[in-house]
Amino acid sequence: MADTRKRDLIVSYDIGFHQATRNAEFELRGFSIDDIKRILNCLEPLKKTLGSREPCGPVFNRHQDIPLWQSSFIWSFLLLGAASLLPFQLGAGVILLCKGHISAVRKELPVPTSLLFGWYRNLLTYVKAPLPMVRESIQRKAALCVNRKGRFCVKEDGYAIMSHVWGETMGWQALTAWGPVDISVRRRGISREHFLRFFDRCESEWLWVDVIAMPEVLEDMSSTEQDEIAELRVGVINTLNSIYTKANKVVVIDSLLLRLSSRSPVDVGAILCLGAWMSRLWTYTEARLAKKVILKTKDSSFNLDQVIEFFGRAVRNDTDRYYGLVQRLWPLRQQSTAGLSFAPSTLESAFRGGENRFTDVEVDSVRVLFPLLNLEWQRGWTVQQGLKRLVEKFPGEAEWIQRWCSYRSLEYPAS
Repeated sequence: MADTRKRDLIVSYDIGFHQATRNAEFELRGFSIDDIKRILNCLEPLKKTLGSREPCGPVFNRHQDIPLWQSSFIWSFLLLGAASLLPFQLGAGVILLCKGHISAVRKELPVPTSLLFGWYRNLLTYVKAPLPMVRESIQRKAALCVNRKGRFCVKEDGYAIMSHVWGETMGWQALTAWGPVDISVRRRGISREHFLRFFDRCESEWLWVDVIAMPEVLEDMSSTEQDEIAELRVGVINTLNSIYTKANKVVVIDSLLLRLSSRSPVDVGAILCLGAWMSRLWTYTEARLAKKVILKTKDSSFNLDQVIEFFGRAVRNDTDRYYGLVQRLWPLRQQSTAGLSFAPSTLESAFRGGENRFTDVEVDSVRVLFPLLNLEWQRGWTVQQGLKRLVEKFPGEAEWIQRWCSYRSLEYPAS
């Protein structure tokens, strides 16, 4: 009865029924109704948007092209603004020249006009990885990163990774429906205006983003183009272990966490478990391989290792209030069990960390393990072929591979 009340309370904050049920019965089972209500009240309320499958999605969960009429109106506004600024700039230029401040004329006078047009340029410019640089990153087993200006560089260190759920951050939300944005927009990449909304949150000069670094197979491509892009995607997947382990940090961008105003690691841990980020398989691999994982909230940042350490110090036994949170969070980080005599294997940790995490693509339920184990995936492999490779490489881990298959309703490969 208490779990049902907790579930209903969580659902009332626009969190999915399945997720709420799991949290009430497991992660938050030691919390009272009042505890949960206090934590949820720390979330900034957001208006529901028509057509959104994810009502908790952040306000930047949009990615739409600018209609012609809006573009014409904005251009008229910009030209009028530039014309209005011109007399003031000319007057200021004459005064500066008379005073001998020639460098100021060159550097300072164009700034207002540059800022005015820069705003619109962000709306028109798209960020898309050049295919030759994608190939270079695969050959070098390095990260194809992008900076704030939308420029790309293949880097082996000195970069951050954005860990996210595509449906939340990539604007897969139109006015009347939910799903990938129009192909005419996807073909150009991600609008810079949209890109900056998540780039600036990551606080890094260079950023690796999977949806940018991994080219998309588009429906209107020729079969030859689709084959080429599919080959590149497999190449990027086989580089992920190197990319994740060499990054300075992995930054978690989760829509629910971004609404949280709290300095308490308890609140951060609870909301993290309620968010979409904890429901995806690929985000587990990203966190597990990272040197450092940073959780971004509305007005702060938290180191995941420190959050787990806090709960670890607080928990004495399985009756403790935070025990459910500890069980859910510790498999995310290898450091959580380093040095312990009972430290689980990578596949055991993957099984426990992958509970209640899923993927929309069936083959990814196996492929996600390959970067984690530093194995190479072959293009065209099926689920069964991937599982056979795991069994061949890790014969001593058969129990955990079997449990992985059973949990995900996959057929264990015949010997």
